This record gives sequence, structure tokens and C-alpha cells, in this order.
Amino acid sequence: MFPRFHHAHRTAGFFKVRGVNINHAEFEGFLFANVRVNDFKAEVVATADGNDALQLSIEVPRSADGGEVAKQVAGEIKVKFEVTPGVTVLEIGTLAKEFETSVKAPRFVDRRE
Repeated sequence: MFPRFHHAHRTAGFFKVRGVNINHAEFEGFLFANVRVNDFKAEVVATADGNDALQLSIEVPRSADGGEVAKQVAGEIKVKFEVTPGVTVLEIGTLAKEFETSVKAPRFVDRRE
């Protein structure tokens, strides 16, 4: 009586960074599976030398060493996605304030021109 919908992930977005496709849903699942990451935002930017770079902003628990978590997360992303991100650790609540005005949290932003 009611139609059934099946999501085939065809509308899922992706970044292409230095020739590597990074699926948003896969990247988000990967980071949220990490208990050391409370929240994140991923941005792709163009560098001065004309290449692309992945910039990741993360929030970590207060009890965690932010610098150590940033190194570990960058290494894990390099292994899994073959791209080395720049990682910035933010204070808890910074991303929530940024996302609160949006209906859907803009976790993935392409800042290339």
C-alpha cells in the first residue's frame, strides 16, 4: 500500500583531492567511528602552488591530548583515503555554533575557486 524507498547513495557527495575521490558518507562514518573525535568539518582548499589540500577541523574530548589525536587522525586518513590532511583542533562547541544556523550541518565545504 505504501511505496518503499531504497537509498542507493547516488546522491552522496564526494571531494576529488589530488586525484583521489573521497566519499562524504564514507569519510563521515570513518571519523564518527573514532571515539577520539567529537565533531569535524572537512574543507578542500586550493594551495598557492595550484594543488588541492584537505583541511580538517576536529573537536576532541577535553581529556584527550589534541596534538596527539590530530597526528593519529591524519595518519589514519592517509592510510584509508590516501590523502594527508592538515588537522586543526578546535575548542568543544566551536563547530556546533557554526552549524546551528544551518538546517543540515555543512561538514564538507569546497573552497576551491
